[in-house]
Amino acid sequence: NDYNKDKEEKKMINQLIINADDFGMTEGVTIGILLAHQQGVLTSTTCMINMPFAEFALKQAQKFPQLGVGIHLVLTLGKPLIDGALSYTDENGDFKRPSSYEDGKPHADENELYREWKAQIDKFIEIAGQKPTHIDSHHHVHLLPWHHDVVKRLAKEYNIPIRQEEQIAEDLPYVPCDITFYNKKMNLEYFKELTEKYSHTLEIMCHPALLDQRLCNISSYTTLRMEELEILRSPELIEFIKSNHIELINYSHIK
Repeated sequence: NDYNKDKEEKKMINQLIINADDFGMTEGVTIGILLAHQQGVLTSTTCMINMPFAEFALKQAQKFPQLGVGIHLVLTLGKPLIDGALSYTDENGDFKRPSSYEDGKPHADENELYREWKAQIDKFIEIAGQKPTHIDSHHHVHLLPWHHDVVKRLAKEYNIPIRQEEQIAEDLPYVPCDITFYNKKMNLEYFKELTEKYSHTLEIMCHPALLDQRLCNISSYTTLRMEELEILRSPELIEFIKSNHIELINYSHIK
């Protein structure tokens, strides 16, 4: 119709996934994400299954059937699920922080990484009673080129999409993800700009939360998460999405 033709001409998206990373990282993060969905425009989240509030998060999510819940694969925070002296652990058995690596980026043995990430997906399924809607990762470690084969193998094994900034596999569903709604670019006007930068379907990554002590202890990105929460449930953003006829979806709608 004429309306969709106009949208196409000015290059605006038709469908939008708004995904909150770090579900289960802390109690405040988890509750903030649920508020952003219940009271705002958030459609999707991804759970850090090795975090102490992961089970709490997945159980709470069952109250919100329209919230898509994927898995936020972890390689740089907390402890792994599989045992042993591994290519990505320190002397305490914790995941190495990115700064521990010579180039500031984690490098995992392919077989060890496959076993660890498969264990994380299987634990998610055990707790949630269903597969995650999709795969992404903490610090975007699944998008490092030397980890592509592992994440593509898992995506095909479990038949679920993966977050991609640029397409890494032609035989997997591709939704462009914009990861720039963050820090100094985190504001309402920039969010609106992103919907006009892309066409068709887009994922916008975000990090809403309520601030708690654990978050302050483990993350440098803190108070801005509360600002994200306010934007995601602001009447202005809700009205913008409604008036531009943008359909809010999650990864369960991506075939």
